[in-house]
Amino acid sequence: MKKFSWVTLVLMSAAVLLAACGKQSAPHYAPAAEAPAPVNTSAPMAKMAADSVAGGAEQSLTEISEPMANSTAPRKYIALRHHLQIEAPADQMQAAFDAAVAHCEALSCQMLSANFNKETPYNPPSASLSVRVPPRNVQIFLDGLAKNGEVMQHGRDSEDKTNQVVDADARIKNLTELRDRLRAMLTDKSAKFKDLIEVETQLANTQSELDSFASIRKALSLETDLVAVNIDFTAAQGITEQGFFAPVARALKDAGHVMMESFGAVIIFVVSAIPWLLIGIPLLLLVRQFWQKLRAKFWAKSN
Repeated sequence: MKKFSWVTLVLMSAAVLLAACGKQSAPHYAPAAEAPAPVNTSAPMAKMAADSVAGGAEQSLTEISEPMANSTAPRKYIALRHHLQIEAPADQMQAAFDAAVAHCEALSCQMLSANFNKETPYNPPSASLSVRVPPRNVQIFLDGLAKNGEVMQHGRDSEDKTNQVVDADARIKNLTELRDRLRAMLTDKSAKFKDLIEVETQLANTQSELDSFASIRKALSLETDLVAVNIDFTAAQGITEQGFFAPVARALKDAGHVMMESFGAVIIFVVSAIPWLLIGIPLLLLVRQFWQKLRAKFWAKSN
């Protein structure tokens, strides 16, 4: 019994020693408390996802408010026109007209016509100006006109040129393709001389039609890409012309014009009749003298 106790004690001691050796030879692991804390990436990812959703929502709202207008909807070609009547004092008419012309040149507009009529004893000064202005400079040009005179009338109108532009573009495209095919046919060395002559004739006709439609398209571009502005400058009426006796003054003025025109017509008639009088009076005298001679002979024979 005592021997068994010692054997048991020795076995237990050996087991304890083996356990201690196995524990020392095992790899060393850091405790869980010392392990680095995992990076929390959920918040940035959530923010990025939210930004992505917000951006998508903004783009969707834009597409809803303007449903692909730039890519699907056909472009409209509209010719815009402005008609203005500017009133300025008679002595400032020339300055107002020159300022409008200078302002037009500064804004790189296209001048179609410019006319100025000086004052005469019977007519006040007047002027007219017709230009085409880039759309971005239209309001600047109109504001400049208002500084040089009083805008008495301002009319606007527009005309849709879309069908004409689309038709011209289609014809230009078709004629260009036809011209290219005809040019390619001319390079065929196996073609007969007669066929080449017919191809050259057709090519010349096609090129002529293509140039014609290109000119039409250019004119349409000027009408739709620029804004037409037509201006009439008139002289401001004086106090006497605007007063109570204005109708009487106008009637007397018109009566004077009528009288002078009648007098001028008489002068023209007299001047135009002078050559006929220079020829007719001697001719009448010769006829009268010849008639008297014939009459004298007739009386002499009868007696």
